[in-house]
Formats: sequence, C-alpha cells, structure tokens
Amino acid sequence: MKKAPLFEISVTGMEHGEWQGTVTFPASGEQLPFRSLLELMRIVKRSMPMPNTKED
Repeated sequence: MKKAPLFEISVTGMEHGEWQGTVTFPASGEQLPFRSLLELMRIVKRSMPMPNTKED
C-alpha cells in the first residue's frame, strides 16, 4: 500500500541567504508560503501528527 505524502516542499528561490517557497498539503490542497528555513520548520512541525506517548 502506497501512502500519500503529508506535505510537499517547493523551494522557489533564495533571498538574503534564506530559502523561500511553499509547503503544499495534498490531502487538503492548502498551500502555505515560507520566507525562511525557520518558518518552514515551524510549518512542518505544526503539520506533523503527535505520537501517542504514555507517562509512566
């Protein structure tokens, strides 16, 4: 079974030493722009499902 990607990252340019582009979420069609690597990391982190963890 092939799984669909959670998101696709498209780097469209570089300005002031920072990547710029968009993150697309295929399931919803939502597309979010980013202007730096930090913004990209924040978008990706927000989109990742939280693992189930048990506290001992």
